[in-house]
Amino acid sequence: MELFRAALEQAPGDAFHTPRLGHSPAWHALHIAEWLRLMVLDDRTPTYHHLGWEDNARVQALGTQPAPVRESDPREQILAALAQTGAQVIAWLEQADDSALNGEVFSAATPSGTRPRRLALGMQLRHVGYHRGQLNLLLKTPS
Repeated sequence: MELFRAALEQAPGDAFHTPRLGHSPAWHALHIAEWLRLMVLDDRTPTYHHLGWEDNARVQALGTQPAPVRESDPREQILAALAQTGAQVIAWLEQADDSALNGEVFSAATPSGTRPRRLALGMQLRHVGYHRGQLNLLLKTPS
């Protein structure tokens, strides 16, 4: 998360809210915060609007209420939301026992709508790294 956050910090001024290569750094921050909240914390509060699967019926059901933080909100508010989610994830992981790690969590991609939590944790580690790479690319791309 620290490397992802460092990539976000590289976005100067208005570039944080400027879409390039599909999305803005603000969107990437909210996207990761939402997926961590959903896949690690298994929070099913229907306030998800940055998952990237908004055409999926299961995901649509998770977005029936307003998002607590939007892509147009101030940079500090978006980064604070990411930091708060990151802290909650770390706290959860530190106290998780085998029974918690062996559960199932949401999945937009699987036929059952869930996937094993341990598998989901590994996927989210790679997912954060992927979006860090996307940030590095978009910040090097001329507007």
